[in-house]
Amino acid sequence: MIFTLNQYFMHNVISRALWSLVLMGSILACTPKKTDAWDAFTACPGTDCVEEVLAVKDAFLENPEAIFTRFNESAEQGNDHPVGWLYILRDSVLLNTNFASTEERFDLQQQIVEAAKPYQENAKFADMAKSIVDEIGQLAIASELEDDVVEPASEPFSGTYAFELPNDGGSGELLVGQISADQFKFKLMVVGGKPAHNQGTMEGVANILGSTADFATTEFGGTCKLSFNFGDGVEITTLEGDPATCGFGNGVKADGVYRRTSFADPFLSAADAKKVKMLQGTWQSLDDPKSVVKIVDGKYIDEYDGKEVSSGIYVYYAKCPEDCGLSDAGPCLKIIAQDDVCFSIVSLIPTNLELSPNNGRGNTNRYKKK
Repeated sequence: MIFTLNQYFMHNVISRALWSLVLMGSILACTPKKTDAWDAFTACPGTDCVEEVLAVKDAFLENPEAIFTRFNESAEQGNDHPVGWLYILRDSVLLNTNFASTEERFDLQQQIVEAAKPYQENAKFADMAKSIVDEIGQLAIASELEDDVVEPASEPFSGTYAFELPNDGGSGELLVGQISADQFKFKLMVVGGKPAHNQGTMEGVANILGSTADFATTEFGGTCKLSFNFGDGVEITTLEGDPATCGFGNGVKADGVYRRTSFADPFLSAADAKKVKMLQGTWQSLDDPKSVVKIVDGKYIDEYDGKEVSSGIYVYYAKCPEDCGLSDAGPCLKIIAQDDVCFSIVSLIPTNLELSPNNGRGNTNRYKKK
C-alpha cells in the first residue's frame, strides 16, 4: 500500500494518539482507587474500627452534607453502616473514659451535635440528623464534669500552725485567716537550723481549692510557688523556686508539716477576736427547745433533737460582705458548706445570742448559752 505524504503523517498521528490512550489506560488500571473515609469504614469488619470512625467524624464536621449523602446511599442499599458508625462513636469514643478526658469528649459531643442540628429540618437528611442529635446529644457526659467538682473543705483553715525540728534544726509559724470560700490570707515565718538560723517571711493571699490552696509570687526576682495541703494541720510544699526567689535567707525553706495550735483567726482586731471568743460554745434555742447550735473550733454545727442537721466552716466578718446580701450592715457569720448561709449577729453577750439569717425573711433566732 502506498501512502501519500499527508496520509503518512495522519496515520502516524493517529497511531501515536491510540498508543497514548492505551498507555494511559494501563497506568490508570495499575493505580489503586483512592478510598475515602466512608469507604474505609464500611470496609472495616467488626466493631474495632475506631480509627475509621474518627476519620468519618472528621469528614462529617468538615462537610456534614457530604457525609449525610453517603449515609443515605448506604441506607438505600439496605446497609446499616450509618447506625454502626453512630454506635461505635458513642460507645468506643464519647463514652470511653480511656479515649480522652471528660472535657475533650464533652467538647467533641457538642461539635457533632451542633454540626447535625441545622439538618433536622432538611427533607433529605432530617432522619439521620435527628438520630445523631438524639443519640449523641443525650449522652450524660456533662455529669462526669459534675463529678469532678471539688467538694468544699470540711475543716476550717483559719488559725495558727507551727513546727519545730529537733536539735535546733529550725522552726516555723503560719498564720491563716479565711476571707472567703475561695481565699485566705496568711503570714509565714520560718527560721533555719543552727548555726546560722537564717530567717524568711512571706505573706499574701492564697487560692483555695477543696482542702488545698496555692500561692505564687514573683516579688523577689523569680517565681516562687507554694502548695498548702490541709488535713491534720497543714503541709507546705515548694512547687517552684528556691530560698532566694521565695524571699528567704540562705538554706531556708518553708516545706514541712505545721501542726495547728489555735483555731482563732490571728488577723482579727482585738475587739472582733473578743466577739468570736464569746461566740464559742453551745447555744440552746429560746424558741424551740429541740434546736441547738454549736460554734466551736471554726465550725458551725446545727442540731435538732440531738441529731446533727448541718455543719460547715464559719467565717466571721466585722462587716457583712456583699455576697451575704447585707453589705456593711454589721458583724455576721458566713457558713461555708454545700449551700452557703449568712447570719447577721443582731446581739451578742456572754449569755445570749441573736442571729438573723440574711434571706430576707426578717426573723431572728434567739439562743441562750448552755
